[in-house]
Amino acid sequence: MLYAIRNEAGRIVSLSETPQQGAEQVNLKDREVLDFLSIKSDDFSADEFLEKSDTGTARILEDLIDVLIGKNQILFTDLPEMAQKKLLGRKLARNYNNPQSEQPQELPSTFLSDDDTI
Repeated sequence: MLYAIRNEAGRIVSLSETPQQGAEQVNLKDREVLDFLSIKSDDFSADEFLEKSDTGTARILEDLIDVLIGKNQILFTDLPEMAQKKLLGRKLARNYNNPQSEQPQELPSTFLSDDDTI
């Protein structure tokens, strides 16, 4: 079951799977819940939604890995070799599509400089 918290105007501002103070029980198929989740189809399909959201989720995970590497929480080389190759390939493709984008200066890139070794 889902629980929704509403703002003063009565619009859903938060959803949770656990009861929260001030939250009301709602159904996933309620129009307001679907709107909050940016699901515009009346014929909601969880499988279809998951399939469509996979790309966005992958991007979030890539960004999370970059943040963890940037904060020295993990090393790029801690990841399995196949994961390293896939992440590097995706990073190259993302940079190729958007050559103006730059990594934030305070976070080191996943890529190693010529002086660094794996």
